Amino acid sequence: MLETKNFLIPTLFGEPYFTKPPVFNWVLAGAFAITRDYSEWAARMVSSLSVLLTSLFLLFLWKDIVKPSSLFTLLLPSLIYLTTPEVIDKALRAEIDAFYSLLVGLYVYLWFYLYEIKNRKSLSYFLAGIIAGFAVLTKTFHALLFFYLALVPYLYTERSLRDLFKLNRHFLFLFGVCLVFCSWIFALHLKGIDIRQIVDSWIGEYKSAASAKEMTPSQHFTAYTFGALFSLSPWLFFLFFYLKHLPKDNSLHYKLFKYSAFLFILSYFFHFLFPGARFRYIMPSLSGFAILCAIPMLYVDKVFSFSLKKLFIALVVLVFIGKQAYAFFYYPYHAKNLNYFRRAALEVAELLQGKRTLYLCKALPHHLVYYLKYRYRVVDDFIYLREIEDCRSIPEGAFVLIEKRFFEGMEIPRNWITMPLKVRTKDYFLIKVQ
Repeated sequence: MLETKNFLIPTLFGEPYFTKPPVFNWVLAGAFAITRDYSEWAARMVSSLSVLLTSLFLLFLWKDIVKPSSLFTLLLPSLIYLTTPEVIDKALRAEIDAFYSLLVGLYVYLWFYLYEIKNRKSLSYFLAGIIAGFAVLTKTFHALLFFYLALVPYLYTERSLRDLFKLNRHFLFLFGVCLVFCSWIFALHLKGIDIRQIVDSWIGEYKSAASAKEMTPSQHFTAYTFGALFSLSPWLFFLFFYLKHLPKDNSLHYKLFKYSAFLFILSYFFHFLFPGARFRYIMPSLSGFAILCAIPMLYVDKVFSFSLKKLFIALVVLVFIGKQAYAFFYYPYHAKNLNYFRRAALEVAELLQGKRTLYLCKALPHHLVYYLKYRYRVVDDFIYLREIEDCRSIPEGAFVLIEKRFFEGMEIPRNWITMPLKVRTKDYFLIKVQ
């Protein structure tokens, strides 16, 4: 986007790129433009700011619902969110998860705030729909899943399911989503882009995620369970409080509890049941998790006989020590065994033998492009070839990268040098034209 100055239609090697929606790319481009720094640090800053903004929104919501009597009580859900290991991890990464979680958490709880606290029911649906529209343009229609997992059972328990069929309720939410989404689609249509390209790209992403099973179902269930244990501890254990006590003494607390429980628990089990899903997919529901863990702390003095502040400080120290230990052992292991894209980029750089141009035959490995062109700066130009026939007409001495599935059906001269290349789960061949 920054190179072409075309922010409406993202392109990769001159081809429209709709596999990922545009909003996060717009935000990153804005961060790079503001800081004038096109580094991983600027990209990571977006994630860190997103986590901080999410915690500030939780503080605002908590303040109006709980009416805390002390600063410590006011900060509870925000501090829990900021010290959840999974959130800490994503706040330090140049990835979409933290920003996406900000948008989802914002619209899901904005609905609750306007609906239950301000009693602005129609406005709650419409404004939530507007923000949900931007969440959809961040990570496709998956963004709506979290809202409905919380909304439908919550309305059922409140005997208000009829809201789903009212023009001035749920249909206002759908209108808000469509207003944002269709505005983008219409702008693309004016530029000659067919909506079917976008739909096909997004469906392809869903299929790819569903089929990307890097482990058996039993391994997935085990890894997911341990992922929750380590990524959500120590706050996770506060959920056992609800086995002994539910906050029914305060109707608003109880409504917040139900809504947050539906959001987090149903999101967890929904993704748990799909072997292709990763634990980070539930991060947008962690705002609900933070609230669920904060509510029991309002009752600690009544149910247990220890100091809340001392307990909280001890747990934060435990998180800090745990993250330090994790970083000490995991990051060297990751660099050695799991750093797929960097290792592949360095391997390609060595095989290129000083050549500064790389042809891509029906392959769009964007991670490799980033590392080769921007991080390590060993490739100046990538030339994308859409058709197999074009891959046979490459200048002598040039290098071309092709996926194994296309290579196997391609007839090439015997004197061309082929070098197999593994990039995570995909197999490629780097070919030198002789």
